[in-house]
Amino acid sequence: MYWPVELYSFGKCYRDWLNLPFWAPLPLYGDHGVNVRSGGLAKHEQEAKPKTFLTWDKRRVASLRKEGKKKVIHIRHPWVTYRRKHGLKLKKEARGTLIFYSHSNAGIEILDHDWNKYFLELKALPDEFHPMVICMHRHDIQKGYHKTVKKYGLPIISAGETSSPYFVDRFYDLISRFKFATSNSGGSELFYCEEFGVRYFIMGEKPKYFNFTDEQIKKGVMQPENSHAKYLENTKRRLFTQCPPLQSEEKIRFVSETLGLDIDPQVSRNLMQQSLRSEYLRHPSEILINLFLTFCRLYLPLGFLKLVKQFNENRH
Repeated sequence: MYWPVELYSFGKCYRDWLNLPFWAPLPLYGDHGVNVRSGGLAKHEQEAKPKTFLTWDKRRVASLRKEGKKKVIHIRHPWVTYRRKHGLKLKKEARGTLIFYSHSNAGIEILDHDWNKYFLELKALPDEFHPMVICMHRHDIQKGYHKTVKKYGLPIISAGETSSPYFVDRFYDLISRFKFATSNSGGSELFYCEEFGVRYFIMGEKPKYFNFTDEQIKKGVMQPENSHAKYLENTKRRLFTQCPPLQSEEKIRFVSETLGLDIDPQVSRNLMQQSLRSEYLRHPSEILINLFLTFCRLYLPLGFLKLVKQFNENRH
């Protein structure tokens, strides 16, 4: 029903946590990763019909509640809840380094970055960081950027389609094979890897992002929008540029506060169930359409499914 609570397998994780069937509609809204841009709500988040907003970042919770535009529920990151429930763990034979290639988005590109220098620096690291594998986002794969990255002579993998319910399982299966992970930006994966036990470090110059067409944010070179974004960026750079990466109490606290690891899952689960019941009453027509489309996807021929997909895209 709403993409932020379905992307990156979030819908699967929420349903698993709430004991809902896979086809159950989720008329909720929330973050879909670690929000590094703003402490406030984006335009699409403000305009969304659900009155409830889900987030895990302790600092963002305080900012959004002060803003007062939505009922904010502070939860533990759904991936963490899912992976702990299902016992997903680091493999004993984990070795080498997984390189998260800083990715573009729809309408957002990385400009003027010296990738040759970046990969030369990585390859010069001591033997304990080898072998190295590059992990690329589906946006970059679809744009064909992997064809250029091949020249660096490292294997390339991906967790695949971000709308797949299996994305979370694929992601943890990938990182479970590595002792270290790295990038030159430190995205959401920094927090996922650290919580999981894969030691993460930031290396190289921060890439410069340029927004060409995303209407939700200011056009041009992207900069931290407020104190929340500046705090996240500065803290990441201060804590995670050490190589080899060492664990510290400050790192543990920073990751915990960002992913909501100290939140009581049962309390937040009860709050989510209450909000879900309330939103079901506010979304009767949307729920009927959603159930109909789900039925079509499950039981009707492929040709008809393409028409259903087009209809669904036109609705949004």
